[in-house]
Amino acid sequence: MVTTVTSNGMLATPTVWERIAPLVDFAAISIDGTPIEHDTIRGRKGAFARTVANLEVVRSSSAPFGFIFTLTQHNAGSLEFVARLAAEHGARGVQVHPLTLQGRAGTTMPGARPDGIEIVAALLEARRLSEKYGLVVHVDGLTTDQIAAYRDSLVPARPVRALADVAPLLIVNADGAVVPLAHDVAPALRLGSLTGRPLALLARDWLARGRGDALAAACEQTWADLARPNEPDAVYWYDAVAARTHGIVCHDQSPALTTPPKRTFSSLATQTA
Repeated sequence: MVTTVTSNGMLATPTVWERIAPLVDFAAISIDGTPIEHDTIRGRKGAFARTVANLEVVRSSSAPFGFIFTLTQHNAGSLEFVARLAAEHGARGVQVHPLTLQGRAGTTMPGARPDGIEIVAALLEARRLSEKYGLVVHVDGLTTDQIAAYRDSLVPARPVRALADVAPLLIVNADGAVVPLAHDVAPALRLGSLTGRPLALLARDWLARGRGDALAAACEQTWADLARPNEPDAVYWYDAVAARTHGIVCHDQSPALTTPPKRTFSSLATQTA
């Protein structure tokens, strides 16, 4: 496994970071545009300056690092600023993560979630900036053409035999809860908490209860929904799957997919901290 930590960087002091750096393979530091844009998204004046001031601490540690940029409906033009900053500070690259409406973002930025056209614009801009600055600029988004063409890579085979076959990405929340793929995956599909049991046992029991097959079923239905004509130009795949999981009723060994409440792409929920 590759272990990463996502941080706003504001608490990356030498005392704190020297304990964290040996435990992670990669650190993702949130930079959400220009100083004004960053402070607005973070809801704190001076947040950008404080994060940038701590970059030297992260850079001088043993942990490779990059930036993670929250894409909104309004800031694709700021991606070059972030890519240039990454190059100047020795970051390995920039991950572009679409804003979703979980937590504070749901109340303070309800109209800011990027649509499919904005994600496509970010994909094109990422390619240009990668070549210009010589670093990786990656967008967490797939076009509908890609979704249609790569079904086998997006829809796991059932029955699911291994956790990684259906959940190549695991999120560990601050309370120790382990969530597959995206923060907003239905609570019934969480693996449990690392505060009580090791991951190997959580994964074994999760698979034995049929939760892997339930998540695979959500992937299959999501693919069927998005591969049809006239769907959004691009989406964040994991978020789309997470929305579909809220229509799953789980019974041990017999997950069933029901018709979920009508949800638009603007209501898909998760946010990188």
